[in-house]
Formats: sequence, C-alpha cells, structure tokens
Amino acid sequence: MKDIRTALTKIDELTIAKATFEEHFTKTAEKATFTFNGWDGKSYDGETRTAYIYTTNLPGFENAKFIKVGKGVHFLCEDYQVEEKATGEKHPSTWWAVDVARV
Repeated sequence: MKDIRTALTKIDELTIAKATFEEHFTKTAEKATFTFNGWDGKSYDGETRTAYIYTTNLPGFENAKFIKVGKGVHFLCEDYQVEEKATGEKHPSTWWAVDVARV
C-alpha cells in the first residue's frame, strides 16, 4: 500500500489541515478496540483503547480503516494482532499516518 501522506496536501511533513481531514475522512458508527503496542509510551503490555473507525475517499485506501486519537490519524492494522497481557485477548495494532492541525 502506497504511503497515504503522498496522497494528502500537507501543511508540513507531518500535518494536514483540519479541512483536508474533513474532506477525505468520514467517521463511521463502528468502533474498534486497538492497541498502540507501546509506541505511545504507555501500552507496552498491549493495553487497549476504543475509538470510532474512519474511512477515506482517497484512491488506493478505500478498504482501509483509520482511527483518530487526539490530533493523530492512524491505520488500523487488523492483520497485526497484539495480546493484552492483563486479559489474554488479542487486538489490532495501529500505525501512525498523519497529524491533523487543530485549527
């Protein structure tokens, strides 16, 4: 899958405008439980969070699922399951895609 950042108009190397996000991403009613798998500095044991799933109209990413946490947009990696040590359950991990400017 090509890098989504090349398909988006960016403010800088890491950030898109809020209007760009709203133009290309749509929030669904579906929620996902996922883990950041440690790269957030907290979830080293697979601790999970829940967020709404977003889809995009960008060509090549029509079947991808995204989540937005704070200013970050992340791919939901359903093929990469991580075990939460406290529960033994497996949940998808995420990969950071891009940040969204707050204004």
